[in-house]
Amino acid sequence: MIDEDRQKHILAVANLMRENANRFGLDEEEMFMLGYLHDIGYAFGDGENHHTVGAELLQKHNYKYYREVLYHGKPVENYTSRALDLLNFGDMHIGKKGNYLTFEDRLEDIKSRRGENSPHYQNCKKVIDRLQNILLEIEENSQVDDNNL
Repeated sequence: MIDEDRQKHILAVANLMRENANRFGLDEEEMFMLGYLHDIGYAFGDGENHHTVGAELLQKHNYKYYREVLYHGKPVENYTSRALDLLNFGDMHIGKKGNYLTFEDRLEDIKSRRGENSPHYQNCKKVIDRLQNILLEIEENSQVDDNNL
């Protein structure tokens, strides 16, 4: 069952992804749908395995972004995509109840609930570090493009 707070989180992630899709060079509608489906595993599993349960369900139905669902919120080196980057961007900026958070606030929230040494905190820290580098890269490319006009 997906509770009301999770539903708020899901919708806020989907909307933030739609709003930032062009920035990442992606389709707004597809990214809204990915944001909307990213936590579907909560409906069929528990919080700890929602990535796997959701990805397996979506793969079974030939959803092209099932890998992004599987790997979101995790620092993986064997799979990357702009869609995964945007999903992590959205997921890290939206709190448990659908509220917008800075990356710093998100890490503080996780640290207060699970501890700074928890695997969840450490994974999110790595994901956010990667996202900050990606955002710098996007910003630099945007400035280059603006200079070429």
